[in-house]
Amino acid sequence: MGKRDQEEELLKTLGDFTSKENWDKFFTLRGTDDSFEWYAEWTQLSDPLLSQLSSPPDAAESVQILVPGCGNSRLSENLYDAGFRGITNIDFSKVVISDMLRRNVRSRPGMRWRVMDMTSMQFVDETFDVVLDKGGLDALMEPELGPELGNQYLSEVKRVLKSGGKFICLTLAESHVLGLFFPKFRYGWKMSLHVIPQKPSDKPNLHTFMVIAEKEKSAVLQQISSAIIPSSLDCYGNQVHGLQEALESENQIRTEYSSGSDILYSFEDLQLGAKGDLTELSPGRRVMLTLGQQGASRFCYKVVLLDAQQQSSSFVYHFGVFLVPKARAREWLFSSEEGQWQIVESSKAARLMMVLLDPSHANASMDEIQV
Repeated sequence: MGKRDQEEELLKTLGDFTSKENWDKFFTLRGTDDSFEWYAEWTQLSDPLLSQLSSPPDAAESVQILVPGCGNSRLSENLYDAGFRGITNIDFSKVVISDMLRRNVRSRPGMRWRVMDMTSMQFVDETFDVVLDKGGLDALMEPELGPELGNQYLSEVKRVLKSGGKFICLTLAESHVLGLFFPKFRYGWKMSLHVIPQKPSDKPNLHTFMVIAEKEKSAVLQQISSAIIPSSLDCYGNQVHGLQEALESENQIRTEYSSGSDILYSFEDLQLGAKGDLTELSPGRRVMLTLGQQGASRFCYKVVLLDAQQQSSSFVYHFGVFLVPKARAREWLFSSEEGQWQIVESSKAARLMMVLLDPSHANASMDEIQV
């Protein structure tokens, strides 16, 4: 049996890519010194990666890099040999972390290896300059499992990155992955999309892309830039077509958000400053948002947040919540902007949150909704 056939047989042992036990078995069967490269290899990655990491060139040793879901790839070793000494590798498989530590303890003594779940990292906020993901997000985003693990992981990435830091994600850029990735990095992030060159001898298969999200101090919403020329990747058919559709759709959403249209924001968008500082009242501010997330929350709600148009010392309440029954949610009083302002005025609240119930809440008790 050739090496390629052996690799395919080993991959069959994985099944669920999110199972620690499956990965332990995979790495045990594979052995200590036999690395496995998902997607592109160092010869294809070195130029695009180093161009993102080496700024300025003499600062390589001080750059703090996190490699989540490191597996037994040689990516970290190659980066270390290229001059990057501040590399921390994490994986939830004790088997592979032990193997990688033994493999590098003498030749690369400064490299750190930790057993850790990438969806729940044990690092303080703003620890790293770079988070470098090679297939980790893709592995968490198996379509049948939904977006919950991917969402948790990306939240952790955002938390542990320093201001000005970069999330560099090497991915197959499938539509269900980008459907989570792009919205998650809307406000306060500068995003770009790049293609990783293939080996000249490679037959058209699935192409590897590099998505970069750079953490900025402002919450300005920017378009995602792309260095990809679709016509040069025609042989990859549906993969590139899906990527282009996702990119165009997301940039259209960002254009609409920037235009001030009546957009339905996520709570995370607002936390990142999409509509200003929500800890302060802003007379006349009206924001539509969703609370909860499909697949991750028991309930999701459409909410309208309104700050009274005129601030007054006669307010009875600083903040009020108004639950609109699903049978009345389409009435003019609750569905129109004019009607909503009337409710704010009559509520005598400085800020009112209207929660519009819908058929998805039909079997929920009021106690469950209020919780």
